[in-house]
Amino acid sequence: MRLAAATVMSALVLGGCATTYNMPLEERSRVYELAFDDVWEAAVASVDDAGMALTETEREHGRIRARSGPTIWDFKGHVLVVVVTELREGRVRVDANAETFSEDEDIDFGRSARFVREYLNALDERLGW
Repeated sequence: MRLAAATVMSALVLGGCATTYNMPLEERSRVYELAFDDVWEAAVASVDDAGMALTETEREHGRIRARSGPTIWDFKGHVLVVVVTELREGRVRVDANAETFSEDEDIDFGRSARFVREYLNALDERLGW
């Protein structure tokens, strides 16, 4: 019984949550000193660079949705939600969050966080940061 409890606790600690909303903001957000149009175009193009499929864009609201395909570890895939916001003084903020579609999984072994990091790294690269 103790071994089973220890195994479950280890999986929860090592696996992480199935969403990135609990990640520190600085790990899932960027602020660029560029024009909104330039950041928006790069944000949309970076979805493909991160290996995800674009499912919806709402430029007027600054929202982008993308989806990863299913894998052996995640039968339903993940959704990536990106919000692009124009700030004052020529700055643009990009917030990215991901979560699994699987209702039956409490953990995703860090895949949600990986999708956010890969997306933001692709965006940084496209914008020359």
